[in-house]
Amino acid sequence: MKFSPKVSELFKLPYTKRQSLINAKLGTPKTVGNYLILLEEYGFLKSTRVGKEKLYLNYKLLNILEKNDNA
Repeated sequence: MKFSPKVSELFKLPYTKRQSLINAKLGTPKTVGNYLILLEEYGFLKSTRVGKEKLYLNYKLLNILEKNDNA
């Protein structure tokens, strides 16, 4: 299965930062922020603050990776 570059960026790691998506040229800071908020509202991501930064965790992907690590 092949995903668009925008979707693929979210699955490189089990978390992402707003700035990472901006650096990947996925949109302006406001657009990227709106995408992340929507993805969180729909339950795809969960935000957590780490220091001054907000990380967006793809907790479903993280759970899959943890299960495979324990197998």
